[in-house]
Amino acid sequence: MDGYEFLIAVQRGDVQAVRRCLQAGRDVNHRFLNDRTALHWASRDGNTEMVKLLVQLGADVEAKDKDGWTALHVASLHGNNETVKLLIQLGANVEAKDKDGIKPLDHIRDQDHRRFLKNLATEVPYHKLMKQSGGVKVDRFKMCICGPQEAGKSTLKESLQTGPFTAFFRDRMTPDHQPHEPTPGVNVGTTNIPSVGEVSVWDFAGQSEYAVTHSMFMNAENTIFVVMYSIMDDSRTQEKKVHWWLCFIKSCNTKSKPNVILVASHADQTDAGGHQKASSLLELMTSEFRNQLDISDEVFLLDCRKTRKTDMRRLKDLLTRLKAQLLTHQRAVPKLCAEIIKCLPKWTKEKCSPKCPVLRWTEYKEAVMEMMGIDSLAEEDFLKESSKYLNQLGEILFVSSTTEPIVVLEPNWLCTDVFGKVMAPENFPIHLRRPEGIGIVTKEEIQKVFKDVTTDVDLLIILLQEFQLCHTFDGQEFIFPGLLTQAMPPEKWKPTADPAKTVYFGKQVQCADTTDMFSSGFFPRVQTRLMRQLKNRPLLWRDGAKCFDCNVESLIKLSPDGRAVNIGVRSEQADKPSCQQMLQLIENILTNELDECSPGTTTEERVLSARALREHREEVYSYSMDQIDKAKAEDGIVHHDILGFSEDVNDLLYGGRDDEEEEQGAVGNTIKQTIVYGSGNVFLRAGDHAHIDMPSVMQGDLGQLQIEGSLPDDLGQLQLE
Repeated sequence: MDGYEFLIAVQRGDVQAVRRCLQAGRDVNHRFLNDRTALHWASRDGNTEMVKLLVQLGADVEAKDKDGWTALHVASLHGNNETVKLLIQLGANVEAKDKDGIKPLDHIRDQDHRRFLKNLATEVPYHKLMKQSGGVKVDRFKMCICGPQEAGKSTLKESLQTGPFTAFFRDRMTPDHQPHEPTPGVNVGTTNIPSVGEVSVWDFAGQSEYAVTHSMFMNAENTIFVVMYSIMDDSRTQEKKVHWWLCFIKSCNTKSKPNVILVASHADQTDAGGHQKASSLLELMTSEFRNQLDISDEVFLLDCRKTRKTDMRRLKDLLTRLKAQLLTHQRAVPKLCAEIIKCLPKWTKEKCSPKCPVLRWTEYKEAVMEMMGIDSLAEEDFLKESSKYLNQLGEILFVSSTTEPIVVLEPNWLCTDVFGKVMAPENFPIHLRRPEGIGIVTKEEIQKVFKDVTTDVDLLIILLQEFQLCHTFDGQEFIFPGLLTQAMPPEKWKPTADPAKTVYFGKQVQCADTTDMFSSGFFPRVQTRLMRQLKNRPLLWRDGAKCFDCNVESLIKLSPDGRAVNIGVRSEQADKPSCQQMLQLIENILTNELDECSPGTTTEERVLSARALREHREEVYSYSMDQIDKAKAEDGIVHHDILGFSEDVNDLLYGGRDDEEEEQGAVGNTIKQTIVYGSGNVFLRAGDHAHIDMPSVMQGDLGQLQIEGSLPDDLGQLQLE
């Protein structure tokens, strides 16, 4: 049996024929046309049993074709959801990129299903680790203390960890008025809270500029969120600040309803009405977030300096009860991970420089081998998977995308000493500003700011880039989107010289609910990704980006309330395919960044009015996908009630079609193909750029190719794959 008969057997689902072929010596990973393997074809057909068989017989799930597509790319594109799920369970990499930077799950448009699959991809390695090494329970949980600036977060943390004897003197000796010392970034530490036990405490800075980095660390397992606010603020301010933090917590979590405790501070400065204000706010927030967050119904109004007050004891009692609930359902930690956790403090002191708790992969491996008492590491991939899981837990930060992986042993160091400095405006005043509004920070400035942290400025730059805080085009000047302050000038998106010939269309991605939000890091990360992925350098502002590619311009604009992103594309040359390609690329970037830094945010996709875009109206007008689908099913016309006019769906989705395109089916038309194997016939109705995808073509036995329909003499280029 030759290679192509093997492929036909795979596509027909003939298990016995496939086994006979492989037993006869056929390579299961043999490359056919365009470097595709049999697994690619089985995945395209959605034949899960054949996919499972091929992998069992040695098929490489990471094999890429000439375009960089894995079997997971193919299954995702063709909507074969069960095959996608199976491939992930078999170890397929959801982060694999094709030659255009597209990941497999970028082809899955349903948000909930895509996020389910991404969560599944994180679960598969965990179960493999547990199966290989077993697990142990860790009697510890994570407590995130959140809230606006000067709400008393750091003071509460100190009071919670104070023992009874020290508390007696602390309550008497703490002055009524202490100077405010803001937390730079995130302050992380493991402490023992009397009557509660060991807790990993994360104190998040309340200043808005630091929120860009917070989303990286808000989604760990076994976490209790304490959201603080000042009872001295007016009710509207309290509601606004607490609502923002609750939306933020929801946006970063997907796997469960996080436990939340609301705590009002400055009890010593309020009257008897303070408790009622705190109770009303708790009732309001509990009602709005009842389906997303598990908010405790206990009212807390604290003087955070006083450790022996009744409300402080009640808070500790509640933490104890919630800890017991968390630990009941807590998953075991793989044994190697648990052993590494114990050694982290020792390694930080003995194996790192005093102010830089970072190990390169070689140093980290040596430390692990020393811990295990072995001379060599037989399964390096097992250590990498263990380190990725520790990263998920927030115990370390594991940067695996660099040439040599980097391990940050203390997330606190990166959050406070690095990210805290980066996001502080006094450290990086944007005094170098180009006309287009791009803030520039030089390598020398970075070195100056971090001179007391480390002399290895290249290591710092790698970390800043890996966490998508900045990008460089020349290695000397760095752009930090999170520090941009200038809004987009209106003159940067003017009407074209010939609006009548210019093609316009676009999409909108907006928050679906009042409890949804884009995390603070979302749009700066989108801007960083645009700089990385686009061929031409985009123009950036605090609330927007303008991109260029050949005949296409695009504008990505954040709405004033920060709850929607509008993407408009246009081409003066009416280059509709390039517009569609640009729009798809930007949509993929938005999707990936939402899933990474706002995975709990539910969004709604809408289609922008092409006419409103062409007329450059100040307001953004759009249609829901339900309106678009209804119009497509009827006469193809959709009416906008506010604008008072109707538009063709083709204008909205494809930039319209001319007569030639309608005849040839070049844009957006589905091409039906009938394939009969061997010497059968292939009937095709299509014009230029039609594709035939069939193994019989590869076999060289095309049979009769018949093109039907009224076509011009010039058939264009017929491409066979």
